[in-house]
Amino acid sequence: MSLTMVPERLKHATRMIYRRLARAHSTNLSEAPVPNGETLARTLGYDPDRLPLPAAAWELFAGCGNPHEFLTLQPEWRVLDFGCGAGIDTQIAAIRLRAPGLAIGLDYTRELLDLARAYTASHLRGRCIWLAGDGEDLPLRAESVHVAFANGSFNLMPRKERVLGEVRRVLVPGGTLIVTDLVRIGAVGPFGAVFEDAWAWCVAGALAPDEYDPLLAGVGFSRWELRLATEYGPVAAAVLIAHKG
Repeated sequence: MSLTMVPERLKHATRMIYRRLARAHSTNLSEAPVPNGETLARTLGYDPDRLPLPAAAWELFAGCGNPHEFLTLQPEWRVLDFGCGAGIDTQIAAIRLRAPGLAIGLDYTRELLDLARAYTASHLRGRCIWLAGDGEDLPLRAESVHVAFANGSFNLMPRKERVLGEVRRVLVPGGTLIVTDLVRIGAVGPFGAVFEDAWAWCVAGALAPDEYDPLLAGVGFSRWELRLATEYGPVAAAVLIAHKG
Protein backbone atom coordinates (compact mmCIF):
# COMPACT_ATOMS: atom_id res chain seq x y z
CA MET A 1 0.00 0.00 0.00
CA SER A 2 1.44 3.39 -0.98
CA LEU A 3 1.12 5.89 1.85
CA THR A 4 1.41 8.81 -0.56
CA MET A 5 -1.78 7.66 -2.29
CA VAL A 6 -4.06 7.12 0.68
CA PRO A 7 -3.53 9.72 3.43
CA GLU A 8 -7.23 10.48 3.78
CA ARG A 9 -8.05 6.77 4.01
CA LEU A 10 -5.46 6.35 6.77
CA LYS A 11 -6.80 9.32 8.70
CA HIS A 12 -10.36 8.04 8.36
CA ALA A 13 -9.38 4.54 9.55
CA THR A 14 -7.48 5.99 12.50
CA ARG A 15 -10.42 8.22 13.42
CA MET A 16 -12.76 5.23 13.37
CA ILE A 17 -10.49 3.20 15.65
CA TYR A 18 -10.11 6.02 18.17
CA ARG A 19 -13.83 6.72 18.00
CA ARG A 20 -14.33 3.11 19.07
CA LEU A 21 -11.87 3.58 21.94
CA ALA A 22 -13.71 6.70 23.07
CA ARG A 23 -17.05 4.89 23.06
CA ALA A 24 -15.56 1.95 24.99
CA HIS A 25 -13.84 4.37 27.43
CA SER A 26 -10.74 2.19 27.24
CA THR A 27 -7.64 1.55 25.15
CA ASN A 28 -7.75 -2.12 26.14
CA LEU A 29 -9.53 -3.50 23.08
CA SER A 30 -6.94 -6.15 22.34
CA GLU A 31 -6.02 -9.42 24.01
CA ALA A 32 -2.32 -8.64 23.50
CA PRO A 33 -0.49 -8.53 26.88
CA VAL A 34 0.82 -4.97 26.53
CA PRO A 35 0.53 -2.11 29.04
CA ASN A 36 -2.32 0.30 28.38
CA GLY A 37 -4.34 3.00 30.10
CA GLU A 38 -3.27 3.88 33.63
CA THR A 39 -0.79 1.00 33.77
CA LEU A 40 1.02 2.36 30.72
CA ALA A 41 0.93 5.91 32.12
CA ARG A 42 2.59 4.79 35.36
CA THR A 43 5.22 2.88 33.38
CA LEU A 44 6.07 6.11 31.56
CA GLY A 45 6.48 8.10 34.78
CA TYR A 46 3.05 9.67 35.24
CA ASP A 47 1.60 9.77 38.76
CA PRO A 48 -2.20 9.62 38.44
CA ASP A 49 -2.59 9.84 42.22
CA ARG A 50 -1.24 13.41 42.23
CA LEU A 51 -3.17 14.76 39.25
CA PRO A 52 -6.77 16.09 39.22
CA LEU A 53 -8.01 13.68 36.56
CA PRO A 54 -10.72 11.03 36.85
CA ALA A 55 -9.83 7.35 36.57
CA ALA A 56 -11.89 7.14 33.37
CA ALA A 57 -9.52 9.60 31.69
CA TRP A 58 -6.47 7.49 32.53
CA GLU A 59 -8.09 4.43 30.96
CA LEU A 60 -7.87 6.29 27.65
CA PHE A 61 -4.18 7.10 27.96
CA ALA A 62 -2.36 5.94 24.81
CA GLY A 63 0.93 7.84 24.80
CA CYS A 64 4.37 6.62 23.70
CA GLY A 65 6.34 8.63 26.24
CA ASN A 66 6.17 11.43 28.79
CA PRO A 67 6.76 14.81 27.12
CA HIS A 68 6.46 16.61 30.46
CA GLU A 69 9.93 15.38 31.37
CA PHE A 70 11.19 17.75 28.67
CA LEU A 71 8.72 20.64 29.07
CA THR A 72 9.88 23.70 31.02
CA LEU A 73 6.93 26.06 30.79
CA GLN A 74 6.61 29.72 31.68
CA PRO A 75 3.23 30.40 33.33
CA GLU A 76 2.13 32.86 30.63
CA TRP A 77 2.92 30.64 27.64
CA ARG A 78 0.51 29.15 25.13
CA VAL A 79 0.98 25.41 24.67
CA LEU A 80 -0.37 23.18 21.90
CA ASP A 81 -1.01 19.45 22.43
CA PHE A 82 -1.80 18.17 18.93
CA GLY A 83 -3.42 14.76 18.81
CA CYS A 84 -4.52 15.35 22.40
CA GLY A 85 -6.93 12.42 22.69
CA ALA A 86 -8.77 12.54 26.01
CA GLY A 87 -6.70 15.54 27.04
CA ILE A 88 -4.52 14.17 29.83
CA ASP A 89 -1.31 15.82 28.64
CA THR A 90 -3.14 19.06 27.87
CA GLN A 91 -4.39 19.29 31.43
CA ILE A 92 -1.00 18.46 32.91
CA ALA A 93 0.46 21.35 30.94
CA ALA A 94 -2.40 23.61 32.06
CA ILE A 95 -1.57 22.95 35.72
CA ARG A 96 1.67 24.88 35.22
CA LEU A 97 0.05 27.86 33.49
CA ARG A 98 -1.56 31.06 34.70
CA ALA A 99 -3.48 33.74 32.75
CA PRO A 100 -2.80 34.63 30.00
CA GLY A 101 -1.21 31.19 29.63
CA LEU A 102 -3.33 28.66 27.79
CA ALA A 103 -3.20 24.93 26.98
CA ILE A 104 -4.75 24.05 23.62
CA GLY A 105 -5.81 20.45 22.99
CA LEU A 106 -6.39 19.60 19.34
CA ASP A 107 -7.67 16.34 17.88
CA TYR A 108 -9.64 15.20 14.84
CA THR A 109 -11.69 12.60 16.72
CA ARG A 110 -14.61 14.58 18.10
CA GLU A 111 -15.67 11.82 20.48
CA LEU A 112 -12.31 12.09 22.24
CA LEU A 113 -12.60 15.86 22.40
CA ASP A 114 -16.03 15.52 23.99
CA LEU A 115 -14.48 13.32 26.68
CA ALA A 116 -11.58 15.74 27.12
CA ARG A 117 -14.05 18.54 27.84
CA ALA A 118 -16.01 16.33 30.24
CA TYR A 119 -12.86 15.24 32.08
CA THR A 120 -11.39 18.73 32.47
CA ALA A 121 -10.91 19.63 36.13
CA SER A 122 -13.10 22.58 37.14
CA HIS A 123 -10.14 24.76 38.21
CA LEU A 124 -8.44 24.21 34.84
CA ARG A 125 -11.38 25.06 32.57
CA GLY A 126 -10.17 28.61 32.07
CA ARG A 127 -6.72 27.41 31.08
CA CYS A 128 -7.75 24.68 28.56
CA ILE A 129 -9.45 25.01 25.22
CA TRP A 130 -10.35 22.10 22.94
CA LEU A 131 -10.22 22.35 19.16
CA ALA A 132 -11.29 19.95 16.44
CA GLY A 133 -8.62 20.01 13.79
CA ASP A 134 -5.89 18.30 11.81
CA GLY A 135 -2.15 18.60 12.39
CA GLU A 136 -1.74 19.12 8.65
CA ASP A 137 -3.80 22.33 8.78
CA LEU A 138 -3.63 23.82 12.27
CA PRO A 139 -6.47 26.28 13.02
CA LEU A 140 -4.09 28.71 14.74
CA ARG A 141 -2.41 31.98 13.87
CA ALA A 142 1.23 32.12 12.88
CA GLU A 143 3.62 32.55 15.83
CA SER A 144 0.87 32.01 18.38
CA VAL A 145 2.23 29.19 20.61
CA HIS A 146 5.44 28.80 22.58
CA VAL A 147 5.55 25.01 22.82
CA ALA A 148 3.92 22.30 20.71
CA PHE A 149 4.00 18.66 21.67
CA ALA A 150 2.56 15.36 20.47
CA ASN A 151 2.51 12.19 22.55
CA GLY A 152 1.89 9.10 20.45
CA SER A 153 0.09 11.02 17.72
CA PHE A 154 2.76 12.17 15.24
CA ASN A 155 3.04 8.70 13.68
CA LEU A 156 -0.70 8.77 12.98
CA MET A 157 -0.27 11.67 10.55
CA PRO A 158 0.44 10.59 6.95
CA ARG A 159 1.85 13.88 5.61
CA LYS A 160 4.53 14.40 8.24
CA GLU A 161 6.40 17.13 6.40
CA ARG A 162 3.21 19.17 6.18
CA VAL A 163 2.59 18.66 9.91
CA LEU A 164 6.09 19.82 10.80
CA GLY A 165 5.69 22.84 8.56
CA GLU A 166 2.41 23.76 10.23
CA VAL A 167 3.92 23.37 13.69
CA ARG A 168 6.83 25.59 12.78
CA ARG A 169 4.41 28.17 11.39
CA VAL A 170 2.45 28.46 14.65
CA LEU A 171 5.49 28.44 16.94
CA VAL A 172 6.91 31.75 18.10
CA PRO A 173 10.58 32.40 17.24
CA GLY A 174 12.58 30.31 19.68
CA GLY A 175 9.60 27.99 20.23
CA THR A 176 10.00 24.27 20.84
CA LEU A 177 8.46 21.12 19.39
CA ILE A 178 8.51 17.92 21.44
CA VAL A 179 7.40 14.62 19.93
CA THR A 180 7.29 11.38 21.93
CA ASP A 181 6.58 8.46 19.64
CA LEU A 182 7.97 5.27 18.17
CA VAL A 183 10.79 5.15 15.61
CA ARG A 184 11.68 2.29 13.30
CA ILE A 185 15.04 0.66 14.10
CA GLY A 186 14.54 -2.62 12.26
CA ALA A 187 12.42 -4.25 9.60
CA VAL A 188 8.71 -3.53 10.20
CA GLY A 189 5.86 -5.29 8.38
CA PRO A 190 4.54 -6.23 5.94
CA PHE A 191 1.19 -5.82 7.65
CA GLY A 192 -1.17 -6.89 4.89
CA ALA A 193 -4.80 -6.78 5.97
CA VAL A 194 -3.95 -5.25 9.37
CA PHE A 195 -2.04 -2.29 7.92
CA GLU A 196 -4.58 0.28 9.09
CA ASP A 197 -4.60 -1.15 12.62
CA ALA A 198 -0.79 -1.07 12.66
CA TRP A 199 -0.96 2.53 11.52
CA ALA A 200 -3.44 3.46 14.27
CA TRP A 201 -1.08 1.99 16.88
CA CYS A 202 1.84 4.19 15.70
CA VAL A 203 3.86 1.32 14.20
CA ALA A 204 3.25 1.37 10.44
CA GLY A 205 3.74 5.14 10.29
CA ALA A 206 6.96 5.17 12.31
CA LEU A 207 9.99 6.82 10.69
CA ALA A 208 13.58 5.67 10.91
CA PRO A 209 15.76 8.05 12.98
CA ASP A 210 17.64 9.36 9.92
CA GLU A 211 14.38 10.26 8.17
CA TYR A 212 13.75 13.09 10.61
CA ASP A 213 16.75 15.17 9.55
CA PRO A 214 15.66 16.04 5.99
CA LEU A 215 12.07 16.64 7.12
CA LEU A 216 13.03 19.06 9.89
CA ALA A 217 15.63 20.85 7.78
CA GLY A 218 13.22 21.06 4.86
CA VAL A 219 10.59 22.99 6.83
CA GLY A 220 13.12 25.30 8.50
CA PHE A 221 13.77 24.05 12.03
CA SER A 222 17.17 25.28 13.12
CA ARG A 223 18.33 22.55 15.53
CA TRP A 224 17.01 19.32 16.96
CA GLU A 225 17.93 16.07 18.67
CA LEU A 226 16.36 12.64 18.69
CA ARG A 227 16.86 10.47 21.76
CA LEU A 228 16.10 6.76 21.70
CA ALA A 229 14.74 5.02 24.79
CA THR A 230 13.16 1.59 25.24
CA GLU A 231 13.34 -0.85 22.34
CA TYR A 232 10.36 -3.00 21.38
CA GLY A 233 11.73 -5.33 18.74
CA PRO A 234 11.95 -3.41 15.44
CA VAL A 235 10.70 -0.14 16.98
CA ALA A 236 11.88 2.01 19.88
CA ALA A 237 10.34 4.76 21.97
CA ALA A 238 11.99 8.09 21.23
CA VAL A 239 11.73 11.78 21.99
CA LEU A 240 12.35 14.48 19.38
CA ILE A 241 13.14 18.01 20.59
CA ALA A 242 13.28 20.63 17.85
CA HIS A 243 13.67 24.41 18.02
CA LYS A 244 12.48 27.17 15.74
CA GLY A 245 15.35 29.56 15.17
